Amino acid sequence: MTSGPGGGGPPHAFGLEVVQNPYRSTSDTGMAVVLRVTARTPDRSALPAAGTAGVVVLVDCSSSMGYPQSKIVAAKQATRAAIDTIRDGSSFAIVAGTETARMVYPDRARTAVASASTRTAAKRAVGHLYAGGGTAMGQWLRLAHQLLGPYPDLVRHAILLTDGRNEHETAEQLEEVLTSSAGTFVCDARGIGDDWDHRQLLRITSVLRGTAEAVGQVEELVADFGSIMDRAMGKQVPDLRIRLTTAPGVRVRSVRQETPTLADLTEHATVLDDRTTEFYPGSWSGEESRDFLVDLAIGYVSAGERPPLEEERRAARVDLLMAGERCADPRPIVLRWTDDPVAPTRIEPVLARHLGQEELGDAVAAGCDALEAGNRKLAEEQLGLAVVLAQRLGATEVLHRLAGLVEITGDSDHPARLRQDWTRSALLRVAVSSVMVGDAEPPWDPPHPGPAPRSPLPAEAEPGTEPAAVPTPRGGADQVCPCGRISPPEAAACEACRRPFEAATAGGEVN
Repeated sequence: MTSGPGGGGPPHAFGLEVVQNPYRSTSDTGMAVVLRVTARTPDRSALPAAGTAGVVVLVDCSSSMGYPQSKIVAAKQATRAAIDTIRDGSSFAIVAGTETARMVYPDRARTAVASASTRTAAKRAVGHLYAGGGTAMGQWLRLAHQLLGPYPDLVRHAILLTDGRNEHETAEQLEEVLTSSAGTFVCDARGIGDDWDHRQLLRITSVLRGTAEAVGQVEELVADFGSIMDRAMGKQVPDLRIRLTTAPGVRVRSVRQETPTLADLTEHATVLDDRTTEFYPGSWSGEESRDFLVDLAIGYVSAGERPPLEEERRAARVDLLMAGERCADPRPIVLRWTDDPVAPTRIEPVLARHLGQEELGDAVAAGCDALEAGNRKLAEEQLGLAVVLAQRLGATEVLHRLAGLVEITGDSDHPARLRQDWTRSALLRVAVSSVMVGDAEPPWDPPHPGPAPRSPLPAEAEPGTEPAAVPTPRGGADQVCPCGRISPPEAAACEACRRPFEAATAGGEVN
C-alpha cells in the first residue's frame, strides 16, 4: 500500500510517500514501513543564492602522511581543487589536523567568505602544510563545529581526510564530540593508504550523515575532493526533519535511511514528547530522493481485549519540516488488525529490497571484521553470503569490490573463495561498501518477514497489550470517543467511527 505523494510550497517542494502493508496479525508486535521523501525544486533553473554554504576541509597532517611523501602532496593538491570549487559568497575554512586542530586559512578560528582573492590566499596557505604529529579526529571535528555552529541557515559541510587511526584521544572523547556535533553539519570522510580504521570513519559519517570512502590511489584524491565539494555546493536544504507522531499503543523502535546509503538515524533522534520524535537525515539538494525504513512497535490500547478487526486505524503521522515549518502534506501510517493468515505476510517489493540491503551490509561488515581478526573460515562464509545477496540485489559496485577479496565461484554451496593475494587496501574498500546500496531493483524473496530492531527507543509490547503506559503529551490529552476508541489530541474526528470531536484542534488532521 502506498500513501502519497505530498505537496509542498516555496522555496522547495517535497513529496512524501508511505509504502506499507497495513495488515497485522493480532499476535504481531511490530510493523515495518518505508518512507520515500523526494526533494523537488519548482524552478529547475533556480540556483541557490550565494552564501548559502559553509565548508570546512580537515586535512590529516600527522607524521604518517609524510610516508610516502606523495600522500601529503596529494592532500595539498586535493584541498586546492576543493577550494577552487567553492562558490563565491560561501563561507569556508581549512584546518590541519594532528593531535590538535590548527587553523590554516584563515589564520584565526573563523570562516572566510569565498572570492577570487580569498581562494588564492587559501591555496597559498595550503602550500605550507607539513606532516608531523599524532591523530585526534575529535579535535578536528570540534573545531569544525566551532566554525560552522553559529550559522544554522547555511548548508554546513566538512570534508575529513586521514591516513591513520584515531590514536591520540579516547573513543569516549570522540563520541562526545560526535554527539555535540550531530545535526550541526554533514561530514564526508576519506581514508587514504591502508593503515586507517574503517570502523572509525563509518562511525563519524553515520552520526554526521556523510559518506565514507577508501581512496586507493593518491592520484584519485584530487578528483574525489572536487566531486565532494561539487555536491556540497549543490545542497539547498540545510535542515530537513522527519517527525513521527505515534498513536496510543504505538512506539518508534528505529528509523534507518536506506538510500542513497545506509544510515541509522535512531541514536541521535530528538524526542519532543512521549509520542513525537524527530529524525535528521542531513542536508538535501534541490532534486533527490531517499528511502527510510521505519520499524514500529505496535500494541492494542486495551489490555486483555481483542482489537477491532478489519478497521483502518492510524498508527502514526509523518511530517516533513524545514526550519520548523511543514514542507509537505503530512501522511498517515495505517494499521488494520486481521485474522486473515495470509494478508500480514505480504511484503511490498520496495520494503523487501531494503530488508535485503540491511542483510547485505551486515554480511559485508561481518566478513571484513572476521578477516581482520584472522578467522578466514568465517570471513569466507560471510563474504560468500554477501556475494549472493549482492547478486540478488543488483549491487554491482559492491560485487566489484568484493572481487578484490574473494573469487566468485558460482557454486551455490560455496559461492566465494578467499583470495590468497588479498590486500588490506582491498579490505578497506569492501568494508566501507557495507553502507552502499544496489543499482537495480530485481525481484527479491526476503529471508525474514521484518527487520530486527536496532537502537530501540522504548520497550516493545507484548502481544495484544499496550507497550507502555502513555503519559499525556505536551500537545494535550488523548481524545476518547463515546464508541470507546482513543484518538490523538489533534484528531478532528474519531479514527474508528469518524464522529467529530467538538474541541479538536485545527490543522493536525490526517485522513
